[in-house]
Amino acid sequence: MAMHMAERRQLRVAALTALLIAVVSFEISRRPLQSANGEDEGHYDAHAHAHHTLNAPSLGAIDVLDESVVGHRRVPLRKRFMYSKRRRRLKNRDGEEFDVPASMQNDNSEVEEPPEFEEAQPLPRYSMASVVKVMPYYHDTLGIVVYDPQTDRFVLHYATNMRWISGCYKLVKSFQHAIHAMRLLNPDRFKPDGPEFAFAMSSSDYPGVHMNECVKAQGTKCIQEELAPILHFGSVFRRDIFPSMLAMPMPQNNHLGCFHNWVLHRQVCEYYQPRGPANPSGLIFPEHVGMEWDRLINSIIWRGTDFSFLHKFDPTMRHPDFDMDIEQQVDLSIEKRLAGIQALRQIYDDLVPRWKGVAWTAEAELEVYDMRMLGVPAWCNIKFSAAMSMGKKVPTNDLDIYRRYEEYGIPASGEGMSLEAMAEYKYHIDLGGGGGTTWSGTLEKLGLPGLLFHHMTPTKDYLHDMMIPWFHYVPVREDLSDLKEKYLWAESHPRLARRISENGTKLARTFGSPEGLDAIVKRFFVSPLTRVMDAYQPITDRNGNWHNYLSRNEGEVLRPIISCQALYHHDCEKLADDVSLKVHGVID
Repeated sequence: MAMHMAERRQLRVAALTALLIAVVSFEISRRPLQSANGEDEGHYDAHAHAHHTLNAPSLGAIDVLDESVVGHRRVPLRKRFMYSKRRRRLKNRDGEEFDVPASMQNDNSEVEEPPEFEEAQPLPRYSMASVVKVMPYYHDTLGIVVYDPQTDRFVLHYATNMRWISGCYKLVKSFQHAIHAMRLLNPDRFKPDGPEFAFAMSSSDYPGVHMNECVKAQGTKCIQEELAPILHFGSVFRRDIFPSMLAMPMPQNNHLGCFHNWVLHRQVCEYYQPRGPANPSGLIFPEHVGMEWDRLINSIIWRGTDFSFLHKFDPTMRHPDFDMDIEQQVDLSIEKRLAGIQALRQIYDDLVPRWKGVAWTAEAELEVYDMRMLGVPAWCNIKFSAAMSMGKKVPTNDLDIYRRYEEYGIPASGEGMSLEAMAEYKYHIDLGGGGGTTWSGTLEKLGLPGLLFHHMTPTKDYLHDMMIPWFHYVPVREDLSDLKEKYLWAESHPRLARRISENGTKLARTFGSPEGLDAIVKRFFVSPLTRVMDAYQPITDRNGNWHNYLSRNEGEVLRPIISCQALYHHDCEKLADDVSLKVHGVID
């Protein structure tokens, strides 16, 4: 009996949701769209205007449904919330990849198979001179690694004119893993009677390069000289701003640590295996939830930390200031909650993407306000479960500022949710954080039974090169301007959405199989390390040594920070007393 009642309730909710979408679609279809810069557009051009939403005018204006109720006040249909017309400098240039492909317009179509992966080509030959040439492009987190055959040790050097920041522990951790793997992969290359070896490496949320105008504009001709390969352990630029930069696994236990563990022990990390009583840190897959696709909650769900976003790329992108942007800007002639949402939309262009998601959520909850008692979910549910306060991550429910936002109709704070709870939702999004990506969230959400809306930003992680748009995920623009359009596409194409979701889950499963992980480690860890070793040309001037060669190039002053023999993982010695390494197994 209870099952029949639950089924009837599901059908009633689905019917009401479909009716809501139909009403919104009809109202929008009978009037022109308005673009982000305030200019009216008389038609939808999928190629020229991919950022315009098909069924939602929220990109340029927000229309509240007729007969909507906020508190006890009715809101007119044509009430528009205009946001800032200022265009952002930071934007995605590859517009065509965001368009819904022609093959995806019909729900009876088949998801096209991606092309086969092509093996990476050998790297161009490079020398110590080209390694040193990398240094002027960085302001921090760049290391110059040299294998010294006289001591049979690897030495990590750091420029004296670069700040040694707290995040440099990632550089040291990546250095330890990389050289140990190199010694394991090619033991005959590193011997006391052999030649020296050098390479450049960096590790941070995203590359610590000087952010000149060319880099900020995501140009592909910012580098006019040939540089040595740069192994970057973290997020890299999605466009070829630094052509010689190679995306390496992020310096976390569930990425770089697992890859190193595979090279050393041929064991699959527990992080990549299915979660269970004996493995509480594993991935969640559809079988953990046991819900059919049609029974998943048809909302976009996200929970995470209120954090910055690519601040060095664009320092003007910000979080809202409650007093300045909301409380002092509200229109007192309208209802308080409605006025708060309007004020947030006014600064939409200035917000970091996660707060843009909150703006969408506020409007989505307003749309279904009348039907909240019937359990009709808002189409967007992007909220913060944590924030940084006094240097510590704390629940947003414990912070008064988020309760103040709630009073103005801005549901920025949400309850913390486990992966198991999030797996009951049909749609997910991996909103980028400080480095423009989410190091763990993308893989976790690929494994879930729902569809991933992948946040496309100026940066990417190594695993993004395995992911094919419209096969493993649905791409969403950095500014989330097409988020509702993509949601409505998925709702109206359930068969294709489900196929893409299944492909994403299949990809996530490959990390947990010996065969799959072996191929991934070879492609993104072993191959770049091997190609860098093969491409290096040792110094031929036997009258000088590599110490002198480093000191007479580019006028940069390098000093050794840490040296390791790399016969095992933690045989390292600290060489600089005034820096903090924050790593285990280092002899002070």
